[in-house]
Amino acid sequence: MPLLEVKNLNQFFGKKQILNNVFFNLNIGEVVAFLGPNGAGKTTLLKTVIGLLKSTKFNLEKNSNIIKFNNKIINDWSVSKRVEKGLLYLPQQTSLFREMNVLDNLKLIFKYHTYWNDEKSKYQTFKKEMFDWLEQTNLIKHTKQLAGSLSGGQKRKLEVIRSILMHPKAILLDEPFAGVDPKSIYELKKIFSDMAKNQIAVLISDHNVDQLLSIATRVYVVISGKIVTHGSIKDIINDKATKEMYFGAQFYSEMANKFL
Repeated sequence: MPLLEVKNLNQFFGKKQILNNVFFNLNIGEVVAFLGPNGAGKTTLLKTVIGLLKSTKFNLEKNSNIIKFNNKIINDWSVSKRVEKGLLYLPQQTSLFREMNVLDNLKLIFKYHTYWNDEKSKYQTFKKEMFDWLEQTNLIKHTKQLAGSLSGGQKRKLEVIRSILMHPKAILLDEPFAGVDPKSIYELKKIFSDMAKNQIAVLISDHNVDQLLSIATRVYVVISGKIVTHGSIKDIINDKATKEMYFGAQFYSEMANKFL
């Protein structure tokens, strides 16, 4: 049974339809990639799933507009309830407190997230996890630095650490490699793979096809608000519609040589 399941999801901005019967599922311990051009509806999809955009009313009889998490329909849940139950969303734009230092940005999780309940008895566990991640991401030397002064890669790593400290069941990442240096991309890829190995479900939407395909378990391609194909990396690369509408002949050839 999938941890997260979306069935025939539609979304409108006014009279304009942005998502058209979109479907996908996400299982524990896998990295799923969402590919598609700008304006395809990927961000709208993630914001709808997390609750930042209100979803169209679900219909069980028609099996439409259903968002299920842990086998429960969550369309009517608030964003905070979805987060509390273990579904997280990391947007492309930084969500850090820029005028707070690295350490204080992370300590807020202990203070306010329900997983920790601000119990003093748990603080040593939290502190160990926090410093272990700071070491792994090479941010340990920047603990007193203001978050707003970090590089793009450092900011993204800090946001990911903050998410991990919430102990999510699933995380949706929107363009996590945007504005990130190659070294940090490599480190982030390892973190995402390790999260999956630790039984966290990871969904990544990004334009960086090379980086996504190198860690993805399965792939969905979104074009004009629709899922045009999905499956293994081999399935995606060999799909005629994806080749014509998204990859293009030259890029397709490069992908085929690299991944097939």
